[in-house]
Amino acid sequence: MSAASRAAAWRARGPEQLTVPLVFFLAGFFLLPSGKALNNVYYALVLAPAVVLLRAADWRWLAASRLWRLAVVLLSYLALSGLWSREFTIHDWLGEAKALSYLVVYLAVLACVRARRPVAWEWLVKAVVLAAAAATLISAVLLYRTAPWAARLDYYGAVYNANEAATLVGGCLMLVLFQLLPAARGPWRQAGWLGVALILAAGIALTGSRMPQAAVAVCAALGLALSRQWRLLGFAAVALALMIGALLASGYDYQAAVARGDSYRSAIWQNFAARVARSPWLGEGILTDDSTQVASRSVGVPALTMNHPHNVYLATTLYGGLPALAMLVGLVWLALVQGALLARGGEPAWLMMLLVGLLCMLTDGDRLLHAPRGIWFYFWLPVGVLLAREAAARSGHALAAGPVG
Repeated sequence: MSAASRAAAWRARGPEQLTVPLVFFLAGFFLLPSGKALNNVYYALVLAPAVVLLRAADWRWLAASRLWRLAVVLLSYLALSGLWSREFTIHDWLGEAKALSYLVVYLAVLACVRARRPVAWEWLVKAVVLAAAAATLISAVLLYRTAPWAARLDYYGAVYNANEAATLVGGCLMLVLFQLLPAARGPWRQAGWLGVALILAAGIALTGSRMPQAAVAVCAALGLALSRQWRLLGFAAVALALMIGALLASGYDYQAAVARGDSYRSAIWQNFAARVARSPWLGEGILTDDSTQVASRSVGVPALTMNHPHNVYLATTLYGGLPALAMLVGLVWLALVQGALLARGGEPAWLMMLLVGLLCMLTDGDRLLHAPRGIWFYFWLPVGVLLAREAAARSGHALAAGPVG
């Protein structure tokens, strides 16, 4: 076979052959040492080959999904918002707008792999969850060798912010509870996945991040109730009680870990809400300076600079105005509808993962449009899975069908 024939055969296999690179990329959120390394893995292993592998038939298949179309419109609108930013320069705008192509390709590859490689997708999920559990253990060992036991756990990976790390791990916990554990065959495998769930839950607790903890607890209970997994709900409650008891018995000062006031959230949101009120229709654009200053509660301490709105919905309105917020609300609604349909079919994991992300986005995060970062995992990953479900249904193909087109 000639080199041209081999290249043509490789392209004909489609983007679903990027399953293995996608594993390395998603696991990189937990295991790679820096955000730059994660970017490089994505650019080299996923983005570059996807440019060749994605075919016109793939884009037509994706276009059948309303969720896909609205996601692309929202991201494109946010990219264009840089044009009316007061801080606009062509260099800065191109630097931000190029993330549009990165994210669109990511969603396209996710959807194609999920729809066309169901067996490979299953071990992809397992590999990513195990990477999260391994990163939790590694990070705890590295942190508590030098930090006091009550310190908030920082993950030693590309995502090192405690709140964001807890949200990512919370999403993985939903996958264990509602996909991997119920499907496990035999007591040993069930015990293994239960152990992974306990590690992930302990990692979330050790971060001291209150919203991820509350979101995980609410979504876990809701998911188990919707699935009528009353026995598993009881096991989860017992496991949680044992974990909390073990932490308390070890001397871990949980109250000290979470007693941080409101982290100035109220003051931050008030400042940004006032800015939104001044530019409600177009927003300030994606290039705006989205930092703000709030008065410190400590006497004699100067004002504190907060580097983003700490609320994805408020941030989206700041960048793109009320139209951007309306598109985000529509996107969330369509995703929830698809998640509910999957849950009704016996697969609630992705709805629960999405709900964890949506709740945590109330108190942390900023940009929907960005190069690879945490929101790619806890929000755009379930969105990619759910739009694959809609595209498959609307195009008349089963979710586990072979190549489309």
